[in-house]
Amino acid sequence: MPDNRDTHKAVQPTLEELFEEVENIDLRKQRNPSDTSIGIEEEQLDQGGLVELEEEEFGEIVPMSEEELDELVFYSIKTGNPATVESISNIDNPIEILQLNRFRDELEDGQIIFIVFGGDKGRPEVTWETGLIGIGHVARGPYDIGYEGRNFKLQINVDILLENNIKKEDLVPYITTYNLPGISPMTKGEPNQALSAIYGQQAVGLVRAILDTYPDLEEELTAIFGERFMANVKGEIPYLIEQRLSFEDRQRQEEEEEEQILTPTIYSSIYDPDVDRIKGSLEMEISPIEHFRNFINIGKNIILTGPPGTGKTTIAERAAEEGVRTNYIDGYILSTATDDWSTFDTIGGYMPDPNDSGKLKFHEGLVLKSIEQNKWLIIDELNRADIDKAFGQLFTVLSGKDVELPFKSNNQTIKIKHHNKENSYYDSSTSTYYIGQNWRVIGTMNTFDKNSLFALSYAFMRRFAFIEIPIPNLSYYSRLINSNADLSQGNKDFVYKLVEVTPKPLGPAIIIELMEYLKITNNSGRIEAICGTVIPQYEGLDHKEIHDFYQQIGLFLSMQEREMLKRFIYDFFDLPSNFFRNADRRLMLNDPDESVEEDDSELDSELDDEESEESDTDDTTTEL
Repeated sequence: MPDNRDTHKAVQPTLEELFEEVENIDLRKQRNPSDTSIGIEEEQLDQGGLVELEEEEFGEIVPMSEEELDELVFYSIKTGNPATVESISNIDNPIEILQLNRFRDELEDGQIIFIVFGGDKGRPEVTWETGLIGIGHVARGPYDIGYEGRNFKLQINVDILLENNIKKEDLVPYITTYNLPGISPMTKGEPNQALSAIYGQQAVGLVRAILDTYPDLEEELTAIFGERFMANVKGEIPYLIEQRLSFEDRQRQEEEEEEQILTPTIYSSIYDPDVDRIKGSLEMEISPIEHFRNFINIGKNIILTGPPGTGKTTIAERAAEEGVRTNYIDGYILSTATDDWSTFDTIGGYMPDPNDSGKLKFHEGLVLKSIEQNKWLIIDELNRADIDKAFGQLFTVLSGKDVELPFKSNNQTIKIKHHNKENSYYDSSTSTYYIGQNWRVIGTMNTFDKNSLFALSYAFMRRFAFIEIPIPNLSYYSRLINSNADLSQGNKDFVYKLVEVTPKPLGPAIIIELMEYLKITNNSGRIEAICGTVIPQYEGLDHKEIHDFYQQIGLFLSMQEREMLKRFIYDFFDLPSNFFRNADRRLMLNDPDESVEEDDSELDSELDDEESEESDTDDTTTEL
């Protein structure tokens, strides 16, 4: 893999130019994903790869043009199902993939598929490494459509299985691969999708990363993608290090690196990240990131707070990646907290020994795992866990004390100790986990996600520094929405009105997801988009806030759409069927005037009376 710390300067684009290229690639995706033709008459898609158009006059393979690449669409499938992971690992073709609900009309037999292993590494059952693991093709197109909601099934064959996963951190230098969910680094919010589209230039970077890592696969990759596509792969591509290399030059560079004498890693005692790298394309001030850096340097663990979709997890991941780049830490482990977390998830516990029937063996939890691997622990949605139940002895550890755990390994009591060196590690000879000066726990917490969540105790909070990640201003959302060429003007107005009237702030990631859904439904899926991405963020709203939101957003909806939205809201908030009676009356009035204002006053009075009656009913129920 290219070394991020390389300082070569020859014929290099700047970082700003590279990130502009990522944005340009996103903008060039303004087309129907089902159109996978090459765009010229002499070329066709074939199950065995791209049929070649050769340059007869010169006898050379002509690389595909930028326009031709823009017409290509591949797909990635991410799975965290243990049975499916095992089938893929064993190449038990054909392999059935379940619970897919996107691109049903675009997926056809023979379609090239990038295969990705997902899953929460903090869970005991996730024993595999995550990341890109192989390339295959659709063996059987979508079937059993609607067997569970909108879901369908698919069968794939594995054509190439990589020896080791290609992870997000491996793809940092390959900037044209950015923003592939579950595969590559993200410069915006990452949707949790099992099936994603991969466009031509992204695929070139992805295949190049495979070829750089596994040069012996060149012939197999050519059989799948064709010689013209591979000519682009083996040509000059932009690396995030400031240099451009051909495939042959890169191989020669790696051979020279292998000849160098390896020296032990010297860890930095100061966390000195590139603040602009962490900020990236996020619309925010740099001060929260500077606060993050300063708190790390005084030894604090950190909790990032703010509305959903503001990039808290992205900031935490990028901050950890900067720690890797600057030799402060060796990486990070990311896990999402749940309400059933216990010390088994965080510290560990006994499980049956797979190598010795009838005996138990200590299985380390994600905290001990992060210490052993010298990685930061990032816990998403931290306050979804019952902290006292989940952290136990870790309260003492987080306060800088040493502890002995009620478990044994190698017939010795397992211990957690602090030491004065920067790195963390596990000493198997003494069954001791040593916490270095640079180890941290980074949590994220949605500010408005307070119902059904556990409160953080004072004892826990005083061991962390809290940093707020605010939402951008309306002018940013206006630019974000208007720059989306795939949205109709009516839907742009609708999305902007949603941002204006939302009773709880919505971060950019949620708005981007909503617009992506509108895009793939050809601007026809407003209600599905708002019910799937926005309404769940409104848990805990009072009745008046729900009523006012419906009334304001209803101005942009048809009668049929209003009915669909009301049915979802009734069910989600457990409301009576006549709850929106007054709001519907107002929406029937097209041109408000003075007489309408009088009617509105009457309706407001009626609504207040209804809320008063509901309050009285609640009080009576409480007394009973």
